[in-house]
Amino acid sequence: MYQQSKTARITGTALLAAIIIMLQTTATFIRPGLIPINLVLPAIVVGAAMYGAKTGAFLGMCFGAVVLMSGITGTAPMSTMMWLANPILMTIVTLGRGAALGYVAGVVFALFSKKKQQDGVLAAAIAAPIVNTGIFLAALIFLFRDTLVHFAGDTNILYHAFIVMAGTNFIIELFINIGLVSVIVRILDSIRITRKGALHGSGN
Repeated sequence: MYQQSKTARITGTALLAAIIIMLQTTATFIRPGLIPINLVLPAIVVGAAMYGAKTGAFLGMCFGAVVLMSGITGTAPMSTMMWLANPILMTIVTLGRGAALGYVAGVVFALFSKKKQQDGVLAAAIAAPIVNTGIFLAALIFLFRDTLVHFAGDTNILYHAFIVMAGTNFIIELFINIGLVSVIVRILDSIRITRKGALHGSGN
């Protein structure tokens, strides 16, 4: 986690939150299948690496809030079915899923970046989509089984959940995250250099 002033942290977090809300709102209409693609995981990884796991959790909840709204407004069929099935449970799962993926990204980055920053970014970039998809699938199978059965039809529900519904999204999101590792590292390096320059300048 990068040491920064409280004002810089708040400003940076607010900027990332705005980016996440904008990107995920747009991504709501990009659906390989029934589930919209998640384009915001790299931004959550950046926030978690810069400001820590708690900030990562907050940014993840911003993502979750957009997903929740897509269910309420009917712009995402799967989310809408889950909302109609159990609004309270849908809210808890969706916001909790976002918080969990952001928090885990921050913890994983801190653990793996001790020797090399790029290792931490790569580990966090892999962990985020795994947590996101894992919690979503667990919720479908154990908490929203009737909804899953409705969409699966005559197909085996596990096959439908893992392959038809989440498989393509997970692969796309994982490759996007891994593909942007070098970009995220450059962003963090740039912030670190800027921060060091500011500190040296204030000491003159």
